[in-house]
Amino acid sequence: MRARGRFAPGDIRSHVPPPLSAPFATATPVEHERILQLATGPAADPPDGVAFLDGTQRWIVERWIGIQPVVRAHVAAAVLRRVGGALSEADSDFEEFRVVPRHRVPADWLAELGKQEMAVLDAGGDDRAHPLLDLRQAALRVEGRRAALERKLAARYLAARGGEWLVVDGSIDDLTATTSAGAALLGLVKSHDTQYLDGADLEAALTLPEGHRTSVFARESGERGRVFTWYLRLWPWDDHDLLHGLVRVERPPEDDAVATASEVSRWLLAERAPLAAPDERWDRLLYPIRRVETYLGAQAGGWW
Repeated sequence: MRARGRFAPGDIRSHVPPPLSAPFATATPVEHERILQLATGPAADPPDGVAFLDGTQRWIVERWIGIQPVVRAHVAAAVLRRVGGALSEADSDFEEFRVVPRHRVPADWLAELGKQEMAVLDAGGDDRAHPLLDLRQAALRVEGRRAALERKLAARYLAARGGEWLVVDGSIDDLTATTSAGAALLGLVKSHDTQYLDGADLEAALTLPEGHRTSVFARESGERGRVFTWYLRLWPWDDHDLLHGLVRVERPPEDDAVATASEVSRWLLAERAPLAAPDERWDRLLYPIRRVETYLGAQAGGWW
């Protein structure tokens, strides 16, 4: 009797996985009535002028005012554009600021912090102090500023070069509201916390062979109403975790999204090389996105 499934042992673990905030959502068929596994064809050279956007954030507890944390943060974003095979900076920006629970910090301390030529943002939070919750609130504030900076750069870049592809690391939810209709925008989602498919459709998506994509489907998203999306397997998952090498591609719901899905997938496959190692996410991280991250890291230097 032939054994069913695949033998793919994962890492030994000792902790319960963190809870998922939104494990399930719904999808609407766009390309086919059910999700199919489609061969994209061989990897192909990306179009000249394709650009890649990512952002970074760093923060540290600079001091404590009593039991109130003062967080100092650095956020940055950059766009690297490829011309003639070479990646170079097309745009970048950064911000440095402090985050404090303003309603719990004495006025004289706020005045002192305000004299240091760095914006002081409010972390918010409850009236009752809790160091761990306060740090989480501050970190969320930092994350929000980084996301806002990415939105600004995306809108600025697409306004200047709207006919050229811009690939962003992650979902395009926050970007569609600030970019014009018809923007050549792609999102590359590496995490799979939310599952939009179910049953045989989900199995088809999560067991894609290398170099295959799923049918295009739509999911609900923000002000534009929905986003077109499909799964793409960058690397084989034999002897690996089920999600190894699996990404989900997003783009605005343009008329040509289905017709160009395989073409786009082919040049995304080409962006696997060189490997994004030693990053532990190398199987789902395109090399140009890795380059943006290392570029931003070098620019930040010893910010602290």
